[in-house]
Amino acid sequence: MNVLLVIEGTYPWYRGGVSEWVYQYIKNCPQFSFSILQIATDTFISLEPEKALYPIPDNVKSFQRITPPVMIKDWDQSLEAWYLDQLINFSSISKNDVIHVTNTGFAGWLGAKISQDHNLPLVLTEHAIYWLEVEKGAVALECGYKIPDSGAQKKEIVYLFKKIANLVYEQANETITVSECNIPLQQKLGASGIQYIPNGIPASWINPEATICDNPVFGWVGRCAEMKNPLQFFDLVDEFQRKKFNCSFLMLLSDAGEKDLEEIVRSRSDKYDSVSIVWNKSAEDYYLKMDMLLITSHNESQPLVMFEALSKKVLPIGREVGDLTSKYGLTFSPEISNSELCDKVIQFWGDKINRDEFIQNRFERVSKTHTWETIFSDYQFLLNETVEKTGVVL
Repeated sequence: MNVLLVIEGTYPWYRGGVSEWVYQYIKNCPQFSFSILQIATDTFISLEPEKALYPIPDNVKSFQRITPPVMIKDWDQSLEAWYLDQLINFSSISKNDVIHVTNTGFAGWLGAKISQDHNLPLVLTEHAIYWLEVEKGAVALECGYKIPDSGAQKKEIVYLFKKIANLVYEQANETITVSECNIPLQQKLGASGIQYIPNGIPASWINPEATICDNPVFGWVGRCAEMKNPLQFFDLVDEFQRKKFNCSFLMLLSDAGEKDLEEIVRSRSDKYDSVSIVWNKSAEDYYLKMDMLLITSHNESQPLVMFEALSKKVLPIGREVGDLTSKYGLTFSPEISNSELCDKVIQFWGDKINRDEFIQNRFERVSKTHTWETIFSDYQFLLNETVEKTGVVL
């Protein structure tokens, strides 16, 4: 099967949930041939895929990058003009059997348009809801497109992405969400028959021998992006230190192109002796040094780090956001103060018997249902079934 995978900026250069998903998808479906069409700003277009952070598997037959649209006042006209400008890049699309898009942003719009014009089935896997991320304060999209600062322009962008989401939902033959919490929002904008296929981790990551320490190490893993709210990590460090809790801290950050925020994070991290900071490294080995993972995001769908941590018996902790609920971690109301949150964590950690049982239960859930190998066997079945239903001859 030939799959046209339409994505935005991060894979294969930046770490993150969508980048990891794309890589694992291609790697775990070796019988599919992939053509990648990526929407990316100049920062990405100048980079060489062969020298990227993630390898490009052999079943990627082409990797093509195009710039995002130039959005003027008439959004529909801007998108159509962008499509016409890029037609020369779409000459081999008819050789594909199915189109797979990873969002309802520009990649989703482009995939839906190509699906319509070439009469090819469309599969959507929605990771994050773009209009909601803009509403919550995102400063840039995955492709590098900068969100306008003004309130009026932001409202227009939210409206645009709601409109695009509705269009993609209507065009898609299959709509998949990685996040259970997003389903009501998707349904409200016209999605139907939504299938839930979660994020995951490699089976090799699962470590039943991982140990839990009484004097814990709090970790934080993520992109240095405003939506991940890394500065709140330092607020919680301050609070735990005020309470004289015997603990230490380890923060793993990766570049996200938000230079002003990165400068603040680097400056603030220099003030702590108890905080170790690591930049642009794979998190796998570092999870073994952690006991709890603080998740501080303003908005999340299903944090991949949540599963990565649990594979090493590291407990996710934070205010409820997206699929970060008590099903997977020790979670609290969004309204709880930092002081009260820290008090509850300290109390929980001191109850060794209940603590260890709580962590073991969540470790077992991830081990059984959240490995990439299981997840992408579901995708293989679904894509084959979709193509068969629509009558494409393989």
